[in-house]
Amino acid sequence: METRRFSFVAKINNKIKELSFQVPVENGGVYTNKYCPQDLLTGGISFVTAVNGEILEEFIADCQKQVVAMEAVGQQDTLLDVHIGGLMAVVMDHLARCGRLIFGDLLIYMDVFSLLLEADGLSPDEIRNIYPRVTRTIVDLYPDKVFNTMDLSQFKNSHFDFVLFNLTHK
Repeated sequence: METRRFSFVAKINNKIKELSFQVPVENGGVYTNKYCPQDLLTGGISFVTAVNGEILEEFIADCQKQVVAMEAVGQQDTLLDVHIGGLMAVVMDHLARCGRLIFGDLLIYMDVFSLLLEADGLSPDEIRNIYPRVTRTIVDLYPDKVFNTMDLSQFKNSHFDFVLFNLTHK
């Protein structure tokens, strides 16, 4: 496995920035889950280690979509507001195109969001704290549109929903 650096240029709050981060890449796939709580990938089964990721081309496209969306958000009060605005634009676009959001896709969007936050200077502890809370917010905003990855059943009130709830109420 190799580590690869990705860089994206964006105008955020009227400043041109280079957002750069490193992630593991193997066999044409990118491991994206640096900040994703393991419990969201495993359902809380502690003896299992899981990874999240996608093929390289899709990962780059997902990063570019969020960067473009962050630029479109324009001037915001905080850096986090810009990033959340970009994430929400990508989620809403996905919902408009597909009519639903599979939880695994949401986690990929959250992974990209987190890596871009890292590139923009947020600390790992801040990102780990933000990740489940923003994920919970999106699930709560679209309760009838988010579905479980494995069987496409309703996410709300599922086992993984309770895992996410517990992560946000520690």
